[in-house]
Amino acid sequence: MKVKLLHLYYDIMNLYGEYGNIKVLEQHLKDQGIEVTVDKKTINEEVNFEDYDFIYIGSGTERNQSVILKDMQSRKDDFEKVINQDKVILLTGNSYEILGKTINDEPALEILDFEVHNTENRITEDVIASSEVLKNKVVGFVNNMSSIKNNNQPLFTIEWGLKEKKEGIKYRNVFGTHLIGPLLIRNPEFLKLIIEKICKQKDEQFEYKDITYEDEEKGYKLVLQELEARKDLN
Repeated sequence: MKVKLLHLYYDIMNLYGEYGNIKVLEQHLKDQGIEVTVDKKTINEEVNFEDYDFIYIGSGTERNQSVILKDMQSRKDDFEKVINQDKVILLTGNSYEILGKTINDEPALEILDFEVHNTENRITEDVIASSEVLKNKVVGFVNNMSSIKNNNQPLFTIEWGLKEKKEGIKYRNVFGTHLIGPLLIRNPEFLKLIIEKICKQKDEQFEYKDITYEDEEKGYKLVLQELEARKDLN
């Protein structure tokens, strides 16, 4: 099996080392015996979304979010087309906000119904969350100035760390979240879910080979234990 990964806006939406998400995904796919190609594309470069099995955009500054929104508005029809074809897409940090109706009352891509408004203060919190698509809890870090309204398709339920209990979006095979970290490195089960979705789009008979990644599992457990201990103290 061959898969192609697209790291979109790799140069300006990589505020928290999000390239790590692509690196760990690439390596785990190779460990499954899959041939992997990773393309990096940015502003004003030609992109055919249909060429790829997975599309990723990381987090950036508020200014760079505006830059990519303008660029994506010219690509909206093509992007929405592959969303409706169930392309596997992951957007972390503030990149997923561009999918909504508005950002600070200015038009966004208007693919989904939620609205984004800046908060007065920056929100920086460690987070424990759960999801209907995962058995284990998720750990992450949030650093943004955004409040999401009218979000009827959340990816996560926040168990500790944020006042708002609905977090992120899950629409078809699109996953969006403010959780950064990088997310896939910190959460092995979520990484496995993404791999399975990518590969089953290519071959419905794909079966994930269980491989033990001791360092990744140990890292996840240590972070979760630390955050659970902090939760119990509050």
